Amino acid sequence: MRDAQQERARIRDLAAAHGLSVVGVTSAEPLLEDRARMEVSFAAGRMARMDWMGGERAAIATDPARLAPGARSVLMVAAPYVGAERGRWDPAPDALHRALARVLAGSPAEPTGRIARYAVGSDYHGVLRSRLEALAGDLRREGIAAGETAYVDDRPLAERALAARAGLGWIGKNTNLLTHRSQGSWVFLGAILSSAELPTDEPIRSSCGACTRCLAGCPTGALVGPRTIDARRCISYLTIEHPGPFDDWEADAIGDWIFGCDVCQEVCPVNADADDGGPLLVPLLPLIDWLLGLGGRAFGRAVAETALTRAGRHRLLRNALVALGNAGVPNEAWPLVERARHDPRAEVRAAAQLVAAKAASA
Repeated sequence: MRDAQQERARIRDLAAAHGLSVVGVTSAEPLLEDRARMEVSFAAGRMARMDWMGGERAAIATDPARLAPGARSVLMVAAPYVGAERGRWDPAPDALHRALARVLAGSPAEPTGRIARYAVGSDYHGVLRSRLEALAGDLRREGIAAGETAYVDDRPLAERALAARAGLGWIGKNTNLLTHRSQGSWVFLGAILSSAELPTDEPIRSSCGACTRCLAGCPTGALVGPRTIDARRCISYLTIEHPGPFDDWEADAIGDWIFGCDVCQEVCPVNADADDGGPLLVPLLPLIDWLLGLGGRAFGRAVAETALTRAGRHRLLRNALVALGNAGVPNEAWPLVERARHDPRAEVRAAAQLVAAKAASA
């Protein structure tokens, strides 16, 4: 028992040196219930147009040994992304503010669009992966087996289920991992696989109880049941992953969200004590003007350090136009809408037409 405790302490100390203080270890045993849940969800069409979620993905994601033959343990970390704690692991927690400095300082200041909290700093895929790879190197130097590949929401691995089994929290009715830490569910997850049989942590005995605030609070009804989300109705999916033009329902559904959505976490009581500054509010007219003047490559260079690269210039511009239409188009915005009607991208032209049609019917 003493050796196991010492091993846990050693792993935690090494992780803390990289700004990662929420750490747990679980076995690499397959997650059979989670595999079945993922397969049912895909078969029911709840993964929308994310076809890559089908096939063998569920089987691979829930069996770490399929990714790293010989894996016996999984080290999981939860990195907070709200408040000052993000700066412990993210070297540029204000990366998006810097990338959009011209837009944020522009006028008029209203109407605004909302960007989800996770996107305000560096693109976590790269930065957190670098932290984990450095941690894995330290573990190996200490004689603790650790694979060279870090998993950060960019490979088929059921990170939330593994984090729950590693004792970092429990999966809430909103499908997010909820921790007992002050940051609640405002965390990114990352994993390192190990061929060693490391001392494991016990899952915590918590649940959401009778609380259904996230189910009731989701503005589009995307949470169709506890731990069951329909991406076709999810604002995060619509604003980031959904390709091409919006139909009328989708355009109305996103409201003023232009990248991601935080509502199911905002209403969650687990997050009541988090150091939360809210979503980033971006003035829509300066944003649309800026995006109309950029090509895709120039946009990519401008936001290269941030998660906005995921949506690309065309989707962010589509979203901003639709959010403008939802807010009501001031007179000074019509020249921008007219420019957008001649944009090279079909989804942008369609969004401009939706804005004009909504204004005409108002």
